[in-house]
Amino acid sequence: MKKVTEIKSRSLRKERNADLLRRMRNGEQLASFNSYASWFPPRPIIQKDIHALQELYGNDVVAMNASQGDAREAGASDMMPLRLA
Repeated sequence: MKKVTEIKSRSLRKERNADLLRRMRNGEQLASFNSYASWFPPRPIIQKDIHALQELYGNDVVAMNASQGDAREAGASDMMPLRLA
């Protein structure tokens, strides 16, 4: 029984290789699926809720975020330093 399945698997492999070579010679696409079919759109941009931050950390956070926004527009780093109370 083992030899029969081995012969079948060899012939199946030969058929698949022959098909692959034929597609390569014809310049056909070799991918098994379309890459756009699995494409996910980019994630949305989530903005900070300034009112929630103000309730949690006070007015200093609002002032710090405003100054960071000005610095970003001027071309500074987007890394906002964390300040824990």
